[in-house]
Amino acid sequence: MEQGVNAVGRSRLGPVARFSITLAAILVVTAVALAAMTNALLDRYVQDETARFTEVTVASHFGVIFQDDVFQRPLHDDEREGLEAVVAFHLSISNIVATQFFDPTGKIVFSYDEGEIGRRIDPATEDGLAAALAGRSYAERTRIVSDLRYASPGAVAASYSPAPSAPAGHDHSGPAASGQALATELNALEAWVPVYQKGELIGAAAVWRDVTAIDRALAEMQMTTSAIIALAAGLLWLLLRGVYVRSSRQIVSQSRALEAALAETERTYDTTLQALSSALDVRDSETEGHSRRVVEYMELILGKLTVPAGQLATLRRGALLHDIGKIGVPDNVLRKPAALSESEWALMRRHPEHGARIIARIPFLEDVSRIVRHHHERWDGKGYPDGLAGEAIPLGARVFAVADSFDAMTSDRPYRRAMSIADARHEVARCRGSQFDPQVVDAFLLVAVARLEEIADDAPHSHPRIEAV
Repeated sequence: MEQGVNAVGRSRLGPVARFSITLAAILVVTAVALAAMTNALLDRYVQDETARFTEVTVASHFGVIFQDDVFQRPLHDDEREGLEAVVAFHLSISNIVATQFFDPTGKIVFSYDEGEIGRRIDPATEDGLAAALAGRSYAERTRIVSDLRYASPGAVAASYSPAPSAPAGHDHSGPAASGQALATELNALEAWVPVYQKGELIGAAAVWRDVTAIDRALAEMQMTTSAIIALAAGLLWLLLRGVYVRSSRQIVSQSRALEAALAETERTYDTTLQALSSALDVRDSETEGHSRRVVEYMELILGKLTVPAGQLATLRRGALLHDIGKIGVPDNVLRKPAALSESEWALMRRHPEHGARIIARIPFLEDVSRIVRHHHERWDGKGYPDGLAGEAIPLGARVFAVADSFDAMTSDRPYRRAMSIADARHEVARCRGSQFDPQVVDAFLLVAVARLEEIADDAPHSHPRIEAV
């Protein structure tokens, strides 16, 4: 039932609505994917540039900040405090909130956190330290707890006082600058850089840079980029939908014009065929109007059968042109007022073949030619010209055979009087399964007698009509 409801829902949507929904879905997915990819690339670029800038900044300050003996001997309290003030001042320019210096063995020789000095870290357990001691830079994102005053040049210019050791993990609250401590958790870029003096690697430095402002700016850039992409997708949707709507209208207009032209061509074809059929009737005056009446009988029979609408025009044309082959029959045979001799019948029986050859090379009459060729075949296979039987005979030819025979029986001929409608219907029923297709006969017998009489009244009658008693 749900599938039925969905099918009904889809059927109510027009082509423009379906295109608009599909296009919107495609553009939304594309915009989301593009925004995600753009934001990821932008995030990566900003992170890489921030890391590179941090590394360059830290490395550029080492020569100003300390001598190489910092990595070779313990510092006195006054030396450590002086170095701490200088380091904090220089690095705070780049929003660096914590730092540690390591000698080549991995021992911490300087830190804002006095309790960390002297602790040794195994390079095998810390990728950044291992990379820096190997002469390579290293950076990664992390979250730490640190005193924000280390990122303020004005605050770090004052003297420092000792503070308790930091807890395990990335806690770099360290000693406080003058004033109230501002320890907080924040996003940081952890950068490790090698330290060189006179071209020789003498240690490594680790710094934690507050990237909150950078992240905020990055978020604004990503939101702006996403908004631009969304706006572009919306404008593209409007543009493509407008193009589709205009194109659809043009296609519909052209299609209607083409349909009208085709319909006019069809009418022209049928008018031409009707004129040709009328010309044949003029030549064979004894069967005047025969093709038109056969068409009408066929339409009544087809109305009782299940026949695709697309075949009706072909069947109608077949009825109009069924006797076109009589063009090849001599007048003395065609217009003979008496019964034909055997040799004359032999000539007359050739007219289906003549007719089929005449129209077979016309593309739109190719199917019609099969009806013309086989309209004298019999259900039992005793007809001509090919002796086809049963359903091997085209449907149009089978329907035509009943309509043609009924019109012939209800029309006067020079050599016989027309049969009554009742007698002709009885004769058709009698030949059911022998001359005629049983299903076609059954359909014919369902046609109202009054309708048959209306058509038969138009047939030529040189003798008074016989009415059934």
